[in-house]
Amino acid sequence: MDWLILKTFFTMAFIVGLMIVLLLVVKKYFYAKPRLMNENMKVLMTMNLQPKKSIYLVNVFGKVMLVGVGDNTIASLGEITDSEVLMKIEAAGEAHKAKGFAEILKGFSQR
Repeated sequence: MDWLILKTFFTMAFIVGLMIVLLLVVKKYFYAKPRLMNENMKVLMTMNLQPKKSIYLVNVFGKVMLVGVGDNTIASLGEITDSEVLMKIEAAGEAHKAKGFAEILKGFSQR
C-alpha cells in the first residue's frame, strides 16, 4: 500500500514538473517581446482625453509623432520637427522619469 502512495506522488510530481517546463518554454519562445519595437519605438508622453481616447507622443526611428488613439482607430495627428519643441519634450521627459527603488529608499532614509 505504501508503494502505491509513493508511486502516485512521484507520478504527480513528474507531471507538475513537466507542465512547469512546458510553460517556461512556451513563455520564452511564444510570448517574447519583439526587440525591434523596444529599441526603435518609444512612448514619450500620453494624455488621456476620455475613458477610451488618448493622445500619444511617440518616437519612432528618430521621428517624433503625435498619434491619436480611439475605440477602434489609431490616427497620425502629425510629426514634430521643431528642434526647440523637441528639446522641451526631452527635458519634460527627464523631469518626470520614474524613480528607481534605490532612489525611493534613499528618500525615506533622509527623512
